[in-house]
Amino acid sequence: MSGFSAEWLALRAPADASARSIDLARRFAAALRPGDSLADLGAGTGSLLRWISPLLPKGVRWTLVDGDAQLLSRAPRARKLRRPLGGRLPQADAFVSTALIDLASPAWIARLVRHARGRPLLMQLAVDGRHVLEPPDRRDGAILAAFAAHQQRVKGLGPAAGGTAPFVFARLAARAGYRVRTAESDWRTTDPALVAATIEGIASAAKQQRPGLAVDDWLALRLRQAAMRQLTLVVGHRDVLAVPRKRRPT
Repeated sequence: MSGFSAEWLALRAPADASARSIDLARRFAAALRPGDSLADLGAGTGSLLRWISPLLPKGVRWTLVDGDAQLLSRAPRARKLRRPLGGRLPQADAFVSTALIDLASPAWIARLVRHARGRPLLMQLAVDGRHVLEPPDRRDGAILAAFAAHQQRVKGLGPAAGGTAPFVFARLAARAGYRVRTAESDWRTTDPALVAATIEGIASAAKQQRPGLAVDDWLALRLRQAAMRQLTLVVGHRDVLAVPRKRRPT
């Protein structure tokens, strides 16, 4: 997996918390039983645990799985498993993730669905390919297209699904017999730090994807707008819930 810094995860955490679907989280919680084991794949610093724990049944036992020991050290107290997600996946009664499946290949997503064997899955904040900058600029289309292509490079779990990930996951889960629900979980922000960091990431990826693309003037303009809170950024995400059609026996 491509690594993410603790600073970036902290910067995006408020936008993530605002965007996550409460409705799907509650439906996920309703599919759990007290004492169930729950694996958070690519858990990072544990932001999903902090957000969703008040909604869950009592006694849920967490396993936070990530390949980065430093990130896990900043997570709340729980069982922590430092393990690359390209290897053996943990056993659990349910699985969750944040901003993960868009970094994985369709083959890895299919592997996850098979591994779950009918147990509940909640995949939150998977990008769905939509990026909107307000006000628009004539250069947005070419730069965002290059960025979208870059999102489908290998990120550590095979050629990444990128913006197709939530739809790939939903289709595979439905084919495996799950009841599937989706909800938009978009960022919509004018926060100068988050917008600037995101725009810089878009520009860097676009230049890597298309080295001849003129990005620098566009980036300078967008950063000035962000600093003055004159730029609104919308990043399209989707949460996807897959629950078994029949409740597990007690």
